[in-house]
Amino acid sequence: MPAFIRPEFFDIFGLAVFGFFGIVSLIGLRTKQPLPKWVLQVILTIAILGLIVDGTIVARTYFF
Repeated sequence: MPAFIRPEFFDIFGLAVFGFFGIVSLIGLRTKQPLPKWVLQVILTIAILGLIVDGTIVARTYFF
């Protein structure tokens, strides 16, 4: 694995996440049903992982 990964590499994950959000949103709008529990769990997991990753980057960049 290279010592330096270009930031653009992580846009792949962004495409997947935003695609997931878009599909779930469209399904929710078309069916007019509340989101299932598993969808909420996936969104919460994505949010927690994003906070951990970005929080670590910010802490290392500005505090340590």
